[in-house]
Amino acid sequence: METLIRPWRRGDFPAVRRILWESWVAAYQPFIPAEDLRAYFAATYNLDALARLYDNPRVHGFIAEADGEAVGFGRTQFHLNENRLYLASLYLLPSFQGKGIGGDLLRAAEENARAYGLGELWVGVMVKNEAAGRWYARRGFRFIREEPFRMGRTTVVHVIGSKAVVAAGEADLRQRLTAVYPREGDAPPLAAAAAALLQRQKGEWPGLADGYTALEAVRSREVRGGSWAVQVQFNPRRSVSSGARLDPESIRSRPCFLCRGNLPAPQRAILYRETYLILCNPVPVFPGHLTVAHLCHLPQSLADHREMFLRLAADFGPGLVLLYNGPRCGASAPDHLHFQAVPAGLLPAERELRNAAGGAEVKRYGTAVIGVAGGIGRGAVVVEGTAAADTAAALGEVIAALGRTAAPDTEPMMNVLATHSGDGWRLMIFPRLKHRPDAYFREDEGKLCVSPGAVEMGGVFVTHREQDFQVLDAALIGEIYREVAFDDAAVKVLVASL
Repeated sequence: METLIRPWRRGDFPAVRRILWESWVAAYQPFIPAEDLRAYFAATYNLDALARLYDNPRVHGFIAEADGEAVGFGRTQFHLNENRLYLASLYLLPSFQGKGIGGDLLRAAEENARAYGLGELWVGVMVKNEAAGRWYARRGFRFIREEPFRMGRTTVVHVIGSKAVVAAGEADLRQRLTAVYPREGDAPPLAAAAAALLQRQKGEWPGLADGYTALEAVRSREVRGGSWAVQVQFNPRRSVSSGARLDPESIRSRPCFLCRGNLPAPQRAILYRETYLILCNPVPVFPGHLTVAHLCHLPQSLADHREMFLRLAADFGPGLVLLYNGPRCGASAPDHLHFQAVPAGLLPAERELRNAAGGAEVKRYGTAVIGVAGGIGRGAVVVEGTAAADTAAALGEVIAALGRTAAPDTEPMMNVLATHSGDGWRLMIFPRLKHRPDAYFREDEGKLCVSPGAVEMGGVFVTHREQDFQVLDAALIGEIYREVAFDDAAVKVLVASL
């Protein structure tokens, strides 16, 4: 028998339902009435519920195949508030139990825990499901507490436990590092350490050297639209980003290129506050383009990491602009938390928003002020603050206000630019309506391979096709902004709601 463990796909939903139901009947019917099993199954694992689980970036599902047939299903779910990964499902068709396939699914879940940087994997098991309890105990799980669990009208006792998962890749991580920040003693500032990393990597990593050779040949031109100006850049190598497939199935089926185990062998990094890796971007939009990737495979979410975002902007200092792309509006790795940094002064929005009309303060949170910036072709909120706690609170208020109109369990669509000078932080928040314009999906001569992210909202339109570079004018860029971003009026309504 040939077995395979792979990520689940949408087409697996009927097979998942069959696996769950047949294994539930075998395991649970001795102590849970059939009508309660049916009611709970219908409410929890209907096709819509499975689709919601599939689209949740904190859920990872695995299918076990035997000779090409789906015979087992495992599912993990990361609980942010607990910083724990739970094995929420592990089920096999009864005729395939006892063949080692369950152990294969468990190992996939353990690898998922390692990807999150966690040392434990948690599980809950019904006390009366004695065979499952013994199976988990033999594999190292230790149960520490009991909780009630309800299926329909029946309540059973659930035991919760965990097993240790050996962390992987620490030796590889240390070999990759060129610096650790912060360090005691006479260490260079973070921006200087990043510049030194870039210089070193150009000499020892051919992939990065090729990226910078290509950057020298990039063409750009200015497009003016009345009160705003945009740089259009022809950068063929950026097709890897602007053409990326970002549907959940494509994301799950490809290796994460920001997980350290998948980084190119010559790539080196700065370890930032024991939490992030500062990396040279091998397909730069600007000289000195950096990627800042979390050590753990956490989904993209600014609301949960505002304080570190602000601290990173402060540590980089005034010479760099920190960028955040939301998971549904520009992030090429929405499944792995990351930021980008580019040299200050290259994004037109930095200048335009400094002098934008309508930027009077409208809300204050301690030392932080939330203002409305207008007249640049797309709506923007500006947050300025001198205290980290107040600035983070103000940013959180804006995100929460956006979230009131977003789908449940999803981060509201936005791109954010952040700078820090000696006086404090300045954040430029661009609320979004959609990721890509309709023209992106056309199959005729009207197709535009333009995928707006923080760089485009900052005023630099990157194209990887020369025909797009030639055709983009003020009217077309203005149309794209109106299609994908809030306008000034919508931003004023947003801020007034705070």
